[in-house]
Amino acid sequence: MLNKRLFRNSLYTGAALCFVGFVPFIFNILVARTFGKETLGTVNIAISFCLVITIFVTNFFGTSGNKFLAEFRGRQSKESFKLIFFTILIGPVVVLTFLNTAIVWHWDYLALRFSVQSNFLIPMVCYIYFRSFYIIFRRMFYGVDLVSTYAINEIVSDIVLIVTISTVCWLRLPHLLIQSYVLGYLIFTVISILVLYRHYAEIVGPLHPQENYQTKSVLIDYFKYGFIVMAGAASSTGTGYLSMLFTGYFLTSTDAGLYSSVLAIVSILMFLPRLVTQVLLPEFSKLFGAGEENSIIHALKYSFWFLFIISMIINGFLFVFAEEILSIFGNSFSSGGLILRIIIPGVFIRMISVPLITFLSATRYIIYPSIGGIIILVVSIIAWSILVPTYNLVGIAVGYVTGISIGIGYQIVMAVIKLRAFSAKH
Repeated sequence: MLNKRLFRNSLYTGAALCFVGFVPFIFNILVARTFGKETLGTVNIAISFCLVITIFVTNFFGTSGNKFLAEFRGRQSKESFKLIFFTILIGPVVVLTFLNTAIVWHWDYLALRFSVQSNFLIPMVCYIYFRSFYIIFRRMFYGVDLVSTYAINEIVSDIVLIVTISTVCWLRLPHLLIQSYVLGYLIFTVISILVLYRHYAEIVGPLHPQENYQTKSVLIDYFKYGFIVMAGAASSTGTGYLSMLFTGYFLTSTDAGLYSSVLAIVSILMFLPRLVTQVLLPEFSKLFGAGEENSIIHALKYSFWFLFIISMIINGFLFVFAEEILSIFGNSFSSGGLILRIIIPGVFIRMISVPLITFLSATRYIIYPSIGGIIILVVSIIAWSILVPTYNLVGIAVGYVTGISIGIGYQIVMAVIKLRAFSAKH
């Protein structure tokens, strides 16, 4: 039963994430071929600035919400589920309004400091709002087991986004590139609100009223988990976005454009880890809440070896044909082959670690992925500060891989230690 559910959700997630992965890939190809490296770099610096902000909000509310919605469904705890459900909807509005107000107030300084064009303010504020809710609603769908509904929503929104980006490039309107993303995220958000409203009674129907329910206790657990996962996951995920900002700060928009093509390939490589995480996190949380620890161990072993074999094949192919693959962005982009080869080992480590890190996040060991994420960020920033002024993009790539290797290496070691203790108890 467990394997069937995991397989079914994996199929839906795979279909959706095909579009999720290919949207930035197609975006970078179209922009690179239509407008060149400089425009590609300029736009991606602005988007990376937005993503650095959104990952804190989405990891605090979205990842935490995904876990607790699934866990309270597993326990059939009605009041706790409803509290978390509405906290996820209301909380981000308050936080995002505060953050965007601060950005508007300090815009001149931020635009100059991070090499962002001053006329990007309004589209970037909109991007931050709707990108955040896009991620949060996506994780809510998994927490309430509406995976097939999410997949349809994702595909429809991404098709609109791809058509919009293609039209903007065809009409040669580079000032509307960020707005293309905003439109896609807006459509996803509106559909998500309508779907959750329609299915709400069906979602909470099987849940039971709780005895000795305490709002404060539930919120403390939720916020505590949110802060921990935000610090770690945002630090780890944000490393890629910060690498783009470092490129814009120390180097040129043209260098940022070349590096964008490499990151576009990396985003495709991360397709499988995203699939596994989105499927396993709510599943592990639900099983943990229901006390089915043996099923967690079985699913973890199966997913780890599957990822290991697939990752070896994919990364090996990309390592050998790096220049040829990058040339799809234009012949001048093939010069980024060395950068891609340097980054691939770090991507491989990240890919195979996902089941182990998800095990830590979904049970009681969330502190360890968070510590690892902070290690990734700190080590990468130190390495970039030392290497980039001298070695340019090679320094960016080496710093990225160094942070990944040390931080995720720590996470893997802790996961193995805790898994042995977890297995011994069960």
